[in-house]
Amino acid sequence: MTRTVMVVLAAIFVTAFAGASGAYIGLDEVSPGMTGYGLTVVAGDELVEFDVEVVGVVHAPGDGQNFIAIRASGEAIERSGGIAQGMSGSPVYLDGRLAGALSRAAIWTATPDRPLGLVTPIEDMLEVLAEVRDEPPSEPRFPPEEPTPPEDTAPDIAEGKLYGAALHHWPLQTPPVLAAGLSSRAIRALREGFRLDALDSPLTQLLPSWAASFPGLEELGISRVIDAPGVSTSTTWELRPGGPVGVSLMVGDMHIGSLGTVTEVDGAALVAMGHHFLFSGPSRYFLTQAEILDTVQALNAPFKFGMLGDIEGGIYADRWAAVGGRTGVPPQGIDVAVQIRDLSHPDERISSLRTTMAREPRLQPLLLYLAGLEATDRGLDRRGAGTVSVRYEIEGDGMPHALSLSNVFLSTQDVAVYASLEAAMILNILQYNEFQDPALTSVHLEAEVSKEFRVTEITDLSVHGQAFGPGDIVPFTVYGRDWRGEERSWSGELRIPPRVDGPYVELRAYGGPRPLEKGEAPPVMESLEDLLGYIERVPGNDTLTVELFATDPLTQLTGVEHLVGVDGRTLQVPETVVVGEISLYIPLEQED
Repeated sequence: MTRTVMVVLAAIFVTAFAGASGAYIGLDEVSPGMTGYGLTVVAGDELVEFDVEVVGVVHAPGDGQNFIAIRASGEAIERSGGIAQGMSGSPVYLDGRLAGALSRAAIWTATPDRPLGLVTPIEDMLEVLAEVRDEPPSEPRFPPEEPTPPEDTAPDIAEGKLYGAALHHWPLQTPPVLAAGLSSRAIRALREGFRLDALDSPLTQLLPSWAASFPGLEELGISRVIDAPGVSTSTTWELRPGGPVGVSLMVGDMHIGSLGTVTEVDGAALVAMGHHFLFSGPSRYFLTQAEILDTVQALNAPFKFGMLGDIEGGIYADRWAAVGGRTGVPPQGIDVAVQIRDLSHPDERISSLRTTMAREPRLQPLLLYLAGLEATDRGLDRRGAGTVSVRYEIEGDGMPHALSLSNVFLSTQDVAVYASLEAAMILNILQYNEFQDPALTSVHLEAEVSKEFRVTEITDLSVHGQAFGPGDIVPFTVYGRDWRGEERSWSGELRIPPRVDGPYVELRAYGGPRPLEKGEAPPVMESLEDLLGYIERVPGNDTLTVELFATDPLTQLTGVEHLVGVDGRTLQVPETVVVGEISLYIPLEQED
């Protein structure tokens, strides 16, 4: 955020805080011994109060965030087993005025059996409220900024009753993420992420090193992902301080998000949680309804257990002190539609999955991968080997044209992994391209899955003729064999260039794409249009290529063989993965 914007927001905040001095109590007015109450929902839709006593004011080192240290008590706290994850954002009132939001639980070493909590001051949260009060901010900067949260160090100064004792606190800013409509392995992948090692493709070279994997929620600071019982259909949800709210990354047939508590509402604007979610700064999450089923006591930390519901607006700021959003103004997401046809089923059963994912670039590829994985598992109702033929189209308001691709993948272990893996990788390439924001809007994917191993192995390569020279035509035949031993062949012709360096040429037959040879220059791309064209030209796994290579002049200079492709033919082998590689060296007869 620029200095000018920060100054403007600070001015807005000062004006708002001064104009509402009767509603808010500043940190400088808080002192040990003050009492008040907090609001939250433990179960159902009933707001309950819990008692609050100020223990001290905690000043973090340097420019770190300050807190109000409080002791929470009452029936709501006892029933919850302490201060629970999901209570983050619960408004705390002192002298009848809003002081801030409960955001951390703590244990003071002097009395470890007496739970404490930390409250994020309302001053910091009002800055976030000012950011989203009028209109949703403009689209996030692209590529997105990667903010680094300040270290959550132990406070070095504590007032009043905390003086002289260490305060150990754990943040409530990592509440469990609820995942509805996901299998156990999809939930595990959501938590741990996914590396691209399983996809041997030259397209991975287009990714920067820091984008060569799909990060999971653990990498973004969230360690607990819970299988939610479903999606809320409650008709009594109301946006109010102390009430639940959902911050969602995906909605539809798959629903992924987190529960929080609303701290303050100002018209259509609100702030919640008292801490960040993924710390994205400008954000485009979905603000959704939420329903608290109950609060669960746990050994490590109690947590609210509930369900997420319909979209009510958007979360447009994800800052250190709070998340902020607006009702009635949902952000544009990326619509995902996946259709799976099971060719091994007697009726060739078709199943579909539709969902919309938030524009969070760090998670978009993983969420798309999970959509394909989940749709395939549901459609096949099994897990195991097979062949999957995939067709997909990626669209975006900032793209010169839609990107339409197809490919075939085979696995002897788990074919579902490959249904959307390549599409997810290309989504990653597009969103981190160096030219322009593609403003992705939709991904439509269709896949046909068979239990059969539809694969052809290249077994031999021959040429017809005894001697060849520069400018000659080389007739060839490639031989292949499928999984069950049936043989087939393909014939064609390639031409040796009239001018060629070296005493030989190499004829090579191979399946799928190949990496660049040492003598070949990497592709030059100067626009998103060029990038799309390059991706479209990469051969799929269902292609058989026969290519003629000649030595590059650099070979004579360096002593290291540098080859360059000089002619080639590519054949489609529909719905079949072509594997293997065979080369022939053809001596050249030189003219006298």
